[in-house]
Amino acid sequence: MTEPRSQKQVSILAALAQPTRLQILDRVSDAGPEGIAAGDIARALRCPASTLSFHLKELSRTGVLEARPDGRFIRYALRRPALQALAGYIAGLAGSTRPGRDRRPGKHRSTRRSRERDAGQLTFFGD
Repeated sequence: MTEPRSQKQVSILAALAQPTRLQILDRVSDAGPEGIAAGDIARALRCPASTLSFHLKELSRTGVLEARPDGRFIRYALRRPALQALAGYIAGLAGSTRPGRDRRPGKHRSTRRSRERDAGQLTFFGD
């Protein structure tokens, strides 16, 4: 994973490592693609507006939530691609298929393509 992509995953994981934010995501997810107004989230979670605003800002900053104006209200909806990217990253760590990686620890998968690609590389170990 490239450095900017891994930094993005770190920021999302940090934002999700808080119980109130996970409850917010549950509420927003239940609302579906049309989203849910911040006031409805506050009432459902019994969360003060200032506290909720802080959490919504953090989740929006990471790209997990999308804030859309709707008249006098702001509606929040999930940005599913951000969560899908995170899920894919975690699935890879858990041993699901990940391009170029073998599931068995300590085993290096040598494929024809990787041998062909590496054939012209200079190595220190004579392999």
